[in-house]
Amino acid sequence: MTPVLQSWIIAGATVWSMAVLTATYSGHLKSDTAFVASVLGGAISAAGLNIGKKEEKPPSKKTDDPGTY
Repeated sequence: MTPVLQSWIIAGATVWSMAVLTATYSGHLKSDTAFVASVLGGAISAAGLNIGKKEEKPPSKKTDDPGTY
């Protein structure tokens, strides 16, 4: 699969799931929100976005600690 096609599929799944969720919550459509939300989460993770996970910083070295040599 080419990267361009992969990007279009991810973008299409994201837009579709957001549109269905919006229509469901506004009352225009009745659908299973759990399934649509899982499609949205899969599309977001396939795009490489990490939402909700903070990157941990490595511990800094303390030079003024008298116990280290």
